[in-house]
Amino acid sequence: MTDAWRLDTLPFDVLVLIFNYCHAFDLVRLSEVCTRFYDIIRGETLWVKKSKQPIVTNQSTRKFRERCNPLLCLRTKWHVSHNWQYGRYEKKVLFSQKTKLMPWVQLTSDVLWWSGGNQLCGFKRTETFPENNLIVVRDIVGSDICKFIVRNGCIITGHSNGSIQFWTKSRYSETIDFYCCLAIAHTCDVNAIDETRNIILSGSEDGIVKVWRGPVGQRIRDVPLTTLNIADKVWSLSANPTGKKFAVGAAGYRYSTTRVPLHIFDIESYSECDILKHECRRGAGILDMVWDNPQILLTCGYDTYIRKWDLRTGTCVSAWGDPTDATVYCISSDYYNTMITGTQSNCKAVLWDQRQKSYVQLYFLSLNRMSSPVYCLSFDSSHLYGATDQHVVELTFSGYSYKQNNYREILRYDPIRTH
Repeated sequence: MTDAWRLDTLPFDVLVLIFNYCHAFDLVRLSEVCTRFYDIIRGETLWVKKSKQPIVTNQSTRKFRERCNPLLCLRTKWHVSHNWQYGRYEKKVLFSQKTKLMPWVQLTSDVLWWSGGNQLCGFKRTETFPENNLIVVRDIVGSDICKFIVRNGCIITGHSNGSIQFWTKSRYSETIDFYCCLAIAHTCDVNAIDETRNIILSGSEDGIVKVWRGPVGQRIRDVPLTTLNIADKVWSLSANPTGKKFAVGAAGYRYSTTRVPLHIFDIESYSECDILKHECRRGAGILDMVWDNPQILLTCGYDTYIRKWDLRTGTCVSAWGDPTDATVYCISSDYYNTMITGTQSNCKAVLWDQRQKSYVQLYFLSLNRMSSPVYCLSFDSSHLYGATDQHVVELTFSGYSYKQNNYREILRYDPIRTH
């Protein structure tokens, strides 16, 4: 009688080669066969390649990892990504108010920051988000906050009265203290603001973009380094990762159909360094933008599309139309392949994979499908945070027993539109 070969007696390297051909679901089942299979599958070796394939949980870029809480192990990445794609999550309302506002949020690894009206506060990112984890502004903010950013422990806010204010966390309590102010930075709403290499960039509804030197001590120079006249309402701006260029998104009312309401400026020379051309309709303003890398810029806005611009060619290389033909208010990225957008109607957020032409999944951030836009959102590998007119909502994707909310097939018509 010849000796029988048994799968569980094969060498470790051979088993790894075999298991590499298995789907992740099959690996979970195989881990229950015996202790040896369990130990191999629970290790990291098998998951190195699989962890790089899913969206959302790749954690491939340093900038994305800096806001992830927690960082996922290789084996967990696939499971959490599967939850994102099939709508398995837990929904929680973190904050509500009666007044309808146009809010803004910023996400770091330890705090979710939110502004609405003249309020500014932060929520510590603990497991339960208890009320005593609220960080509030100590001084009264005199005017509504249009946009803000969080940089190096400092919060920079742009206001409806044209001022730019600087805040820093108190050493003695869970509050944010006033630091300094540019009282008359612009003549009206500061709709866009960013910071890079101790340079402050601000854009206003008056069509003016200004470049400021960052604050020194308790004051900031009230004379800008330069003033750029866009001659169109400024809705968004962002400095690229190198800090050498910045993009400005305008309302799109002054341009012909062959000119994009998008400007790329050199920070050192203050001159427009890249001219982007694309057919666009009048008023197709750019409401939000994010740099995937120094040469790739993602934009969204009133034309209902996400557009991917490559500065090396000066063209739009990809475009994705919102599945309900809605204005796209905001966009967040993992700086790799994943994008999530917030849209005009039904508190809807949309998950995208840049490698696909169609959307991956829909999420409705309101418990009762109200018609508020998602004005701003941000995500890490396990959570999505979105701000509507009255609520801040958290979706958590890291669990194992969530009910499936798969809205992928909710739209029966073809979501792919020509562009």
